Amino acid sequence: MGLATRRRRTLVLSASAMLGALAIAVDYAMALSGVKKLISTPWRIAFPQPPLVYLKFDIDGIPLFCAMAFFGLPAGALASAMLGLGIMVRAPGLPGLVGGSMKALAEFSTLMGSYSGLRLGSRTGGRAWAWASLGLLTRVAVMCPANVLVVPLVYQIPLEAVLVLLPLIALFNVLQGAITIYLGLSVAKAVLARASHILPEDAPLMAWFGK
Repeated sequence: MGLATRRRRTLVLSASAMLGALAIAVDYAMALSGVKKLISTPWRIAFPQPPLVYLKFDIDGIPLFCAMAFFGLPAGALASAMLGLGIMVRAPGLPGLVGGSMKALAEFSTLMGSYSGLRLGSRTGGRAWAWASLGLLTRVAVMCPANVLVVPLVYQIPLEAVLVLLPLIALFNVLQGAITIYLGLSVAKAVLARASHILPEDAPLMAWFGK
């Protein structure tokens, strides 16, 4: 392994860890300040039944999206895993274990779909925003089965009830996924426009927008 390759890997690892730490900081700030609960109030009022009432909106995914856009999908995976672990520490016990695991899975599945869509879009043409929306489909495709498996076991909710609520669980994931994708892409594009010199030459974002 050459020196340049080692430096590249060190850069990616360090930057991914920093963005993962930023996602944890955002999560803690929103949770401890009550902002996460506040912005999720309309959802809780509309759907007060478990497990829907436990779902909360946040902007944790923006740094994760940037990690993926700047350094690739493995970087997004690392940052997502860090966020999941951070949530487990913030809320110890079974709720934190389940919440952290599901959050990491949800965000990474979003990144995976958006990465694939944007990569395909850069080759075939078309609007980046539309191609990035593939992340919404992958998130729903992953999280609906995950909820069917986890919710009855953890929250003792009958499987039949979870299946009835599945369209609303899918709706939540579309809305939360849209926050991650569209705000994340906006931030990433702003960095590309104003500070592209800090990004690696092989940043996926560069290829997506022809830089």
